[in-house]
Amino acid sequence: MDNFHNLKYSFFHARDLLRGAWGRLRYDHQPAETPLELGKIKRVVINRIDGKIGDTVCFAPFLRELSRHCPDLEIVILANEQMRVVYNQIPGNFRLVMCSKRPHGREVLNICKRIGECDFYMHLVVNLKSRELSFIHYLNPSWVATLDPNLKMDSLRLSRYTSSVKGRGLHITQVLDCILSEGGISQIDHSYVRFFEREVAISKIQNTVGIVPYGASDNRRLSDESIKVIADRILRLPGVRAEIFAAPGDRPHLKEFLSSCYRDESRIAVAPLLLGMRDVFVHAASYRAIIGVYTGTAHVAASYDVPEFTIYSNDVVNFNRWHAVSDRATNVAYDCSAYSGIDNAKLGRDLDEFILKTF
Repeated sequence: MDNFHNLKYSFFHARDLLRGAWGRLRYDHQPAETPLELGKIKRVVINRIDGKIGDTVCFAPFLRELSRHCPDLEIVILANEQMRVVYNQIPGNFRLVMCSKRPHGREVLNICKRIGECDFYMHLVVNLKSRELSFIHYLNPSWVATLDPNLKMDSLRLSRYTSSVKGRGLHITQVLDCILSEGGISQIDHSYVRFFEREVAISKIQNTVGIVPYGASDNRRLSDESIKVIADRILRLPGVRAEIFAAPGDRPHLKEFLSSCYRDESRIAVAPLLLGMRDVFVHAASYRAIIGVYTGTAHVAASYDVPEFTIYSNDVVNFNRWHAVSDRATNVAYDCSAYSGIDNAKLGRDLDEFILKTF
């Protein structure tokens, strides 16, 4: 079975490489020779089709500042339907265009026809695929911003700010600031956008710590042993409750875990089933503290100054670019590629320090 999965992965990887090479040969071109002036262009298209919670929290201040400083600029955001309600919360004048997460060629062409050509196109990913290059081809921008170091048409060359050397690569919010400053915008307000602020203010979660054991990939999943290390420490705190924050597919296992390890403990439970992005944001922002793996809730906590203990692996590039930015964030990177391999003794010691300074 493993050989089959390896063969399948190799096939799709080879297919993507071939498509990418063909796309670059077909679409890549030299960039504009003149500097970008955001105050003088008419339309910018920002591709956030693959964006999720954390990405959107990080991009929101940039979008707000771009709209504030360039009121006559038409800002078009390509987004997936799941994030519509979140983008509608960002201050400013934006045009949302919904798109599937993996659009086929006909969908790309139809979307580009609806938008029309643009002056500036942004898609901050490292390796653009063929369908992503086709957006640039049809929209025909003069200026392009990506993180792809091998794309000739990238006129801002932001990849120079994303060094893999520890401590040198810029955070994604700093990279976005570079776009504003290189485009002629100064006096940037770096404060977070607080999504669903009114709903958070009336939320009734009391003295509860959120545990976030699972992230967006298979590598970002804590073992049951690690979850127990976290839960045991929270339950030592007098009067403090714990909720395990999880997607629907993980709830049966977590309920079984709680039944096995905490059968007679009423202060710990699986969080209520959250039905949409609004519920996720409000719930995460209302905790007394959040402890768990790096995922979108880490950025929600940072935006609301919720104390957080966030677990990362030894992926230096990901940590540098996407860690939670907050004075109340404790970001801890462990020497493992998959979170299931965390040293639980060290995790316990680190948690003791966090709890001592937080509670």
